[in-house]
Amino acid sequence: MTSILSPRFAPLLLCCWLLLTAPATGGELKVVTGIAPLSYLVEEIGGDLVRTGTLIPSGQDPHTFEPRPGQISELSRADLYFSLDMPFERTLLTKLPRRKDAGPRIIDVSEGIDKLPMPEHHHDHDQGQGHDPNHGDNADKGHHHGEADPHIWLGPPQLLTIIEHIRAELSTADPDSTEVYRENHDRLQEAIKDLHARNRQLLAPVAGQTFFVYHPAFGYFAKAYELRQKPVEIAGKSPAPRQLIKLIEMARREGVRVIFVQPQFDQSSAQAVARAIDGAVVALDPLAADVLVNLEHMATKIRDGLKNNREQ
Repeated sequence: MTSILSPRFAPLLLCCWLLLTAPATGGELKVVTGIAPLSYLVEEIGGDLVRTGTLIPSGQDPHTFEPRPGQISELSRADLYFSLDMPFERTLLTKLPRRKDAGPRIIDVSEGIDKLPMPEHHHDHDQGQGHDPNHGDNADKGHHHGEADPHIWLGPPQLLTIIEHIRAELSTADPDSTEVYRENHDRLQEAIKDLHARNRQLLAPVAGQTFFVYHPAFGYFAKAYELRQKPVEIAGKSPAPRQLIKLIEMARREGVRVIFVQPQFDQSSAQAVARAIDGAVVALDPLAADVLVNLEHMATKIRDGLKNNREQ
C-alpha cells in the first residue's frame, strides 16, 4: 500500500492545506453608507472584498428618513461607515455604541471638500448657483440655517476626493488588499475624469444659463459646468401663492420651459409652474445608484431642457 506521505500525494496534501488555511467565506469587509450613490462607489473600489449595506431605500427622502432599530443594529456590526455628514447621519450616529470596541469606524468622505452654502429661498433675485461663498442661507427642511450643501456626490471634482477617502480607508482596514483597492480606484478615477470632460463639452453651449429645480440638490453639478440652479421650494415647503406668482413671473422672464423635479419630493408646485409657463416637468434623481451614468443622464437632460428655453 502506498503511504499518503509518498511524493505522489504531495499535490493533494498541498491543496488540502490551502483549503484549510484560506479565509472563510464571508470574511469581506462589512461597509454601510447612507445612500445608494455612495454604496456604488464603495463597491466599485472594494469589489468582492466588501459587502455593502445602504440605509436609505430607493425613492425615500433623506430629509425625512428615520432608521429602523434593525438598521441601527446592522450598522453597529459593520466594520466601516462612510458618512457624507448629512443631517440625518448626525442624529443616527449618536445612537451607535460609544465603546471603543463596538460599532463601525466612521469616515467622513466630505473631509477636505470646500462645501457650497445651501441656496437662499427668495425668488426675487438670483440664487443657488453656488459661485458666491457668502451667498445663500439654508432654511429648507432637513438643512438648518447656514448649513453647507451636502450633495457633494453630484460634482465630479468632489467625487475624486470621495473615492480617495474610500480607497485609503479600505486599505487601512484590509492592508493585504491595498493593491486591489488602488487599481480599482485608479480605474474609477479615470472614468470620472473622462465623464467630466464629456459633460463639459456637452454643456458648454448652455453655460451661464439657469435651470429650475424643485429641491436645490445640484449646486456642485451647476458649479462644475458654469450653470445656475433656481429652487422652486421655499424653506423645504411648497411656495405660497404669492411666492408662486413671483416664481412664474421669473420663469417667464427668463424663458424657462422645463422644471426639474426629484422623485423623492412632492411635485405639485413644480407642475403648477410648468403649466403656467406652458412647459414641462422632467425627472432628475440625485440618489440614483450608478453615479457616473446618472451624471451623464443629468447633463443630457439639463442641456436639452435649456436648449428648449424660449429666446429671451
